[in-house]
Amino acid sequence: MDKKVFATRAISAIVFGVIMLAGLLWNQYSFIVLTAIICGGCLWEYFGIISTLQTYPEEKKKTFRIISTIVGLIAFLFFAIPAYNVFLTGYFVLAVPLLFLMFSLEFFSGDKRSFQNTALNLLGIFYISIPLGLLHLLLFFQSNVHWDWFPGNANSVLGLLILIWANDTFAYIIGSMIGKNKLFPSISPKKTWEGFFCGMVMSLIVAWLLSIWLTTLRLQDWMVIAIIASVIGTIGDLFESMLKRNLNIKDSGSIMPGHGGFLDRFDAFIFCIPFVFAYLFLK
Repeated sequence: MDKKVFATRAISAIVFGVIMLAGLLWNQYSFIVLTAIICGGCLWEYFGIISTLQTYPEEKKKTFRIISTIVGLIAFLFFAIPAYNVFLTGYFVLAVPLLFLMFSLEFFSGDKRSFQNTALNLLGIFYISIPLGLLHLLLFFQSNVHWDWFPGNANSVLGLLILIWANDTFAYIIGSMIGKNKLFPSISPKKTWEGFFCGMVMSLIVAWLLSIWLTTLRLQDWMVIAIIASVIGTIGDLFESMLKRNLNIKDSGSIMPGHGGFLDRFDAFIFCIPFVFAYLFLK
């Protein structure tokens, strides 16, 4: 890799890491602001990507992109905000009627092929808004319905991010060095089975270290989350790669120099959240 490109990627990653840690661990307000920015960025990129598949008139595409992003953020907030006040815990059910209201957007599109447009809009909400909203409810339930749950109960989110990073990093390094058997070459030619399994092994090792450092979860919990980070995180990465390949684009955006956009950075994380939520909620 070119030294200049490497330096750009490294600086970008450091700045990204500092912002993520500050937003995650400072307090509950910084966390909701951080996740709202991530949600809005991912939604904006998603609706920009799929606009080529939608049949809106060209002059209306940007308007519908803005409206869809706003609706997605509102859906996210209906899931996230109840986590900050026990008296608001029932308001997340309003997210479902909100999703149904998205059908009415097509009344103003002036297009006869509205089913495809609606399906793509709703996919963005289920793909991005709901998982990031569940992240707040996850911490809320972990705190035993106690309002001031930072920073200790944010450990599960911090640990998940670390495990995804460990999996991605070592899967890429080992896959580049010894990878020969392609995972899904039609979707992501660079991913290999060797890299996948090495990434999983490293995630399990890091999970063991996390169980010593972040004791709010048990060793077996971290091990399960490590497997989720490896398997489901890889699926999330492949899903976004499939989306980009089908639309013939390299990156979802350019918010992080050398790394791509919001979706490029959070595709695995978004996919993992519902599975971690289900495991920790039901265990």
